[in-house]
Amino acid sequence: MSNKPMVDTLRFRVPGEFEWQDSVMLCWSDVESPCEGYDVDAVSVEIVKAMLDHVDLVIVNTSNEQVTQRAKEKLEQQHVDTSRIQFSNIDGFIVFPRDFGAEIMIDDTGCRKLVDFDFDMYGMLNKDIRFVRLMEAFDREHAKLLGIEDTVFTRLFGEGGDREFNGQGVMMTIEATEVNDRNQGMTREEVEAEFKRIFNLKQVIWLPRATFDDEHIMSGPVPGPDNAALAYRSASANGHIDEMCRFVDERTIVLAEVTAEEAAEHKLAAINKERLDQAYDVLKNCLHTDGEPFRIVRIPMPDPIYVQVKQEEALYQTWHSFKEMLGLTSMFDGSPFPTGEMTMLPALSYCNFLILNGIVIGQKYWKEGLPQRMKEKDEEAERVLKSLFQDREVVLLDTIALNLLGGGVHCHTRNVPAACND
Repeated sequence: MSNKPMVDTLRFRVPGEFEWQDSVMLCWSDVESPCEGYDVDAVSVEIVKAMLDHVDLVIVNTSNEQVTQRAKEKLEQQHVDTSRIQFSNIDGFIVFPRDFGAEIMIDDTGCRKLVDFDFDMYGMLNKDIRFVRLMEAFDREHAKLLGIEDTVFTRLFGEGGDREFNGQGVMMTIEATEVNDRNQGMTREEVEAEFKRIFNLKQVIWLPRATFDDEHIMSGPVPGPDNAALAYRSASANGHIDEMCRFVDERTIVLAEVTAEEAAEHKLAAINKERLDQAYDVLKNCLHTDGEPFRIVRIPMPDPIYVQVKQEEALYQTWHSFKEMLGLTSMFDGSPFPTGEMTMLPALSYCNFLILNGIVIGQKYWKEGLPQRMKEKDEEAERVLKSLFQDREVVLLDTIALNLLGGGVHCHTRNVPAACND
C-alpha cells in the first residue's frame, strides 16, 4: 500500500483555457495530405510557429519515429528551432489530443490531477477494440509525461472538445452528445451528477445540439453546392461544443451565428441557424454562479467550402474503411453510400480557436477565387476575437487541410494548465 497521502479532490477545479498555460501538446499527423492540394503538415508547422514563443510545446507522434523525423524536417525547413520542442511518442491513431489528452485539474497549492474518462471513438465504435483501448489510455500516458500521478476515474464516455469550462465551476456541453450519443442508458440528471462529482462543478449548461456539420459522418449526406444533397462530412467529432460555442473569460461566451439571410440561401445554414438559435435561447437564460447573466458575443459561421476527393486519396480510403469497420450497408438515414469521386465538407469553424499565454490562434478560409463574403467573414471573425482578447495577439491561419480530418486548431492541441505556484 502506498504511503502517499490521499489528495482532497474537493479543493480542485478545472481552469478556464484563458488562464495561464504551462504547456501544449500537438499530435503530428501520420498522413501528410488527405487529398490533392491540402497539406496537413504545413498547417501544423504554422501552428507551431505561432505558439512556440508563448508556451512549452510537446509534439507527439502516435505511430512511429518516422513521423517525428518528418515533423522535425518540416519545422526546420521553416527555420523553427526544434531543440526548443519536446518530442515524444504515445500510441494512438488520431491527430486531435484535445479529445483524449490529459484533462487536468489544479488546486491553490500547486497540485494537479488527471480526470480519466472512458473512450469509445466518439461514440462510434465498441470500446473493446484494440486501437480504441490505446486511445483510452492516451490521457494517462500524457499525464505520465507531465509527472501527474493523482487521478480521479470516471466511466463516462466523452472527449475534451465537448467540455468548456469558465474556471469558476461552470461547464458547457452538448446534451445530445453526452447523453444520447456517448452515455446511452444514463439520464441527463445522472450524467450531470457525475460531471459535478469529477470536476467539482456548481453548474452544467446543456446546449441542445451540435452543429449539423459535426454530426456522425455516417448519418447521411449534407446539403452540397447549390443545395443538392450530394456532399458528405469529410470527418467529424460527432457533436462537439468547441465547433460552435466557447468561454473566453469567466463571464463571456462566444457563440456562432447564422443570419436569416444566410439561412434563406442555403439548407445547411438553415439547419445550423435553428440549432444555434436554440443554444442562444438556453444561454440567454443562464446565470453565473453569482446570479449575474453571462455576456454572449456572436461570431460568424463560415460559408461551406466543398472539396472533391478521389478514390485513390487517403481521405477517401479512410472514410470508406470506417464504413467497413462499422459493418454498414447504407448510411444511417437509409441513403446509399457514395461511389466514385466524393464531394466532402470539412469541419469549418471560427470557434475552434486555441487560447494561449499572450496569443489566440484561430482559423480563416478565404483565398483568391473564393467569394468576397468569405473574406468579409474572416475579417469579422478576426475583429470579434481581437475585441474579446485585447491583451493577446490574434493570429488566424488557413487550416482547411486540418479541417478535412474533422477538427481544427483547438482539436489539434491540448493545453496543460499551470499549477498555481508556477
